[in-house]
Amino acid sequence: MHGLHFEHVTVQNCTLDGVAIRGAQNVTIVSCDLSDSGSSVVPGPGLQHNLLITRSHTVDIRDSRFDTSPWGSGVDISHCQNVMLLNNEVARNALHGIHVTESEHVRLTNTLAEGNDAHGIIFDTQMDGCQDVTLNENILRNNGKSGIHLHYARETMLENNTLIDNTDDQ
Repeated sequence: MHGLHFEHVTVQNCTLDGVAIRGAQNVTIVSCDLSDSGSSVVPGPGLQHNLLITRSHTVDIRDSRFDTSPWGSGVDISHCQNVMLLNNEVARNALHGIHVTESEHVRLTNTLAEGNDAHGIIFDTQMDGCQDVTLNENILRNNGKSGIHLHYARETMLENNTLIDNTDDQ
């Protein structure tokens, strides 16, 4: 799939992922509302999210909200390259606000991550982890674990992020 463009799209109350994109190139998501999706049905709890993007290249996610996934994360990104998340809201998700694993060249700017049951933003690893990650000007507050959690992320730059009242932050 090439050149996917979602603008002013609302997706709510889906049993599985609200939107799942796999193996795409040049994906743009602008001013969308993906909320209240993801359940505990097969393959199991925590594996469905408001937005799932995997094995994709050149992804731009802007000015959107990904809230209240009852079993998953607001945004789940895995095995992707050249990902930009700008001016988004991820709140009240049962897992993480944004979960990124095995991805590189990821930029996350001016995002509000609040009230998620686990981490606000997590960069995770399955084998090699994430590489070339930049987080700046994000607000992370009232999350059940850390505001930002980096688990084996190489070449990481954190600038001007605000962390307030996250359970695991020091």
